[in-house]
Order: sequence, then C-alpha cells, then structure tokens
Amino acid sequence: MTTAIDYNAWAQKYDRTRGASPSVLRPLLEALGPAAGRSLLDIGGGTGNYAAALADAGFAVTHCDPSVGMVRRTLSKLEGRVDTVIADGQRLSFRDESFDCAIAIKVLNHVADRRAFVREARRVTRSGPLVLVHATKESIASNWICHYVPSLLEQERFEPESETIDALRATGYSSVDTSHIRYTDMADGSAQALKHFPETFLTDAHIMNTSLFSRLPRDERESALAKIRRDRASGRLSEVIARYESLVGRYGDGTLFVAKP
Repeated sequence: MTTAIDYNAWAQKYDRTRGASPSVLRPLLEALGPAAGRSLLDIGGGTGNYAAALADAGFAVTHCDPSVGMVRRTLSKLEGRVDTVIADGQRLSFRDESFDCAIAIKVLNHVADRRAFVREARRVTRSGPLVLVHATKESIASNWICHYVPSLLEQERFEPESETIDALRATGYSSVDTSHIRYTDMADGSAQALKHFPETFLTDAHIMNTSLFSRLPRDERESALAKIRRDRASGRLSEVIARYESLVGRYGDGTLFVAKP
C-alpha cells in the first residue's frame, strides 16, 4: 500500500531540489530533433523545469499538468516563456494534431490509465515524436534502494518496459525505440538519480522530496532510511550498492521511449 501525494502542496517545495537533469535533457533533445519552428506539449510537466529547458532550446512549448499548484508554480517562474494550462494527460483539452511533438518526463508511473494517456498524446500530436521517460519494473529492480524497501518491487505503477512499448504500438505508433538513462548528476532530484549520491540519504532535505519515498507508509519509510544511514556509517552500504551495479549497467536508471507514427 502506498500513500497518496498532495501535488498542490508539493508544488510549494518541489523546486528546492528539482531541476532539469542534463542526463535526461541530452538524450531528450536528440530524440526530439530540431527545435526551430516546432511546437511541443509537455504533458504532466510539474513545475515546468523541462518546459523551461526546451523553450531555451527553441521549441514553442505548451506545458500542462492536472495539479493547480504545479501550474501556478510554473506560471510564477515561466510566465511569458511558455503557455501553461491545467489538463490531465488522460483527457487532454487540446484539438487533434495541435502540436508537432510531445514529451512526458517521469509521468507514466503516476497515471491510472496508461493506454488512455498515450492515446491522447497520439491524438494531439502530428508527426511526433512522443518521448517518454520513466522508471520501469526492470530499472526499479536495479535500484539498490529495493534492498531496504523490497515493497517497491511489488508496486503496480512500475511496469515492464515491454508494457509501455505494447501500449504505444497499440495506439498507432509504428516505430518505438528505447534507450536507457544513466544519471551522472542529481539535478532532477529523483530517487533514481539520488541513488548515485548516497550522501543525500543522510538528511530528509533531498530524499523526502521524491515521490518514491513520499509514497511510502511512514513506518516503512523511517525504518528504511534508518537502515540506510546505519549501513552508510558502517561502510556496508557500498557493498549493497556494488551488488546492483551490473543491473544498473543493463537496465539503467529508467527508459527513454521514442514513439513515431
């Protein structure tokens, strides 16, 4: 069982440890192709960190998120640089073929109906691509945090990579390419990035600003963090991390999906 997140409240502190990660942005820009003259929809864009980076790259960006708090935060940072609206990715309020391409960064793990989400993305885009980045069942199983929080392996929101590929193809995408993200920075503040920087687990400032730990029941979260900090102090944590390195090498810290009609 997981704890629901109040995204309106979370928006007030989200950007304290969150930004656009170069480890994600580089392959994202490569997958999207040339920016000039192209419109892009950022679906579930949170507080607009990737929207800002893509606008800086030259895309005409529209940002949307179902959380009023997240949209307000985006407006306060980016007003005049991107358009932003309140919209649920499973029921987008845009006309058919309104955008050249679309992205959803770390969104699908929070979506109830993934097939509805990708159908809507397909409907509102023209030539594409649609680029998704999220943690798969494989990349979660490669995360040493699972040693301390084994319940993560049972969470239904982490689906096999093949499930996303099947959903995209069923929606009419004829080409779906995948590659794996490997973090070398912690700019986006996600647990998948922070696992490469174990010192961030010593205080709550970073790790409690992640959906992975925020969703855990309080007792499970506190027990896991206490064990991590104890093993960090004793030196055992480095041994635990080393046992997962081959899996990270194989499955990365998440998958980037590039879908084209």
